[in-house]
Amino acid sequence: TRSMWCQSWGNPHYVTLEGAKFDFYGVGEFVLLHELMAQPDRVLTRDRLEQSLYGWNEEVDSNTLEVHIHHLRRKLFSGLIRTLRGVGYMIERDA
Repeated sequence: TRSMWCQSWGNPHYVTLEGAKFDFYGVGEFVLLHELMAQPDRVLTRDRLEQSLYGWNEEVDSNTLEVHIHHLRRKLFSGLIRTLRGVGYMIERDA
């Protein structure tokens, strides 16, 4: 089982994964990771993740979600975030 913890008070926000601490100075990547970590083993749709980034009535840039996911993958452990093509993204608890 993967050890995961999010700290959202103060700046920077940080995440601890398997004993390693990762700082986040921007909000977007932290918000996405927090959403995915809060519901491990569950696929979150693109729409759901975009709503967590922008809210319900804001216009969404076409590739912002993919850019944030790309940055998270580079920053964190390889294979942490799984893509289900045409469906969404997830973090597996026991990957």
